[in-house]
Amino acid sequence: MITTGERLAGTEVAQPAGEWAGPDPRYRGYRVLGRGGGVRLDHRVRRAVEMVSSPSRPADGRMLDLGGGDGYLTATLAAAAGARLAVVADVGAPEPLASPPVAVTRVAVRLPGPLPFAAGSFDVIVSLETIEHLLDPDELLAEARRVLAPGGCLVLSTPRLDSFLVIGSLLLGVQPPGVDSSSRRRYGNPFGEQRPSGHLHLFTRRALTEALAANGFRLEAYREGRFSSSWWQAVRSDRRPGWRDLAVGAVFVVYDRIPFRKDVMVVRAVPIPPVGP
Repeated sequence: MITTGERLAGTEVAQPAGEWAGPDPRYRGYRVLGRGGGVRLDHRVRRAVEMVSSPSRPADGRMLDLGGGDGYLTATLAAAAGARLAVVADVGAPEPLASPPVAVTRVAVRLPGPLPFAAGSFDVIVSLETIEHLLDPDELLAEARRVLAPGGCLVLSTPRLDSFLVIGSLLLGVQPPGVDSSSRRRYGNPFGEQRPSGHLHLFTRRALTEALAANGFRLEAYREGRFSSSWWQAVRSDRRPGWRDLAVGAVFVVYDRIPFRKDVMVVRAVPIPPVGP
């Protein structure tokens, strides 16, 4: 039984106090293409769409997006999952860059924290590149497990700490993308924009698998996505790309063809049934 979302359909809950840091159009996981208004999903988001549209998910269910920002990807994922109800839970609500394909209910919450839903409220929960920004990732996973219905699934993405991008950056003696040394500026990396990513916790595949297991999930499917499209979009919106940007972009064209140790892990996890007496 859902306690909030269905009653709140078409409404918006007041935003908690504090600044919303997610309206930057370069990092929303999708891009509007030219004047025609078409939308292209980032590679890692397309991987998540593949996960939610798996035949193993419940049909005609209810979907919750933890940290879904403007709700456009929430709507896209809900449409792929065939969900009859889509709820986005986040601290703020910037305007989408394009019209969402389905209606989305907004619930304002701070993550991590107690969610205003009864246990077993949702058949599908998604959380794309949110967990690495949180002080307590385990609390997010524990709450997701609580509100996930039996037979449901969690689709989650997060940067991979031991990707070739990170390893290569370290070998070159530069600060890897997404691995911050300050909350004010991105020090130590001469490529791309200098705004910190805000990442607080980063995972290897093994660490993510263990974190899921510690909070009642079993890893069911694993894929990897690339970050390069978002990086290049940021460069083009910050400034006119120079020769160094073009050189890095050319390297990414080759790097994107490597099929493993990519930048972002995309997983589908299912609840571990409780052990009976």
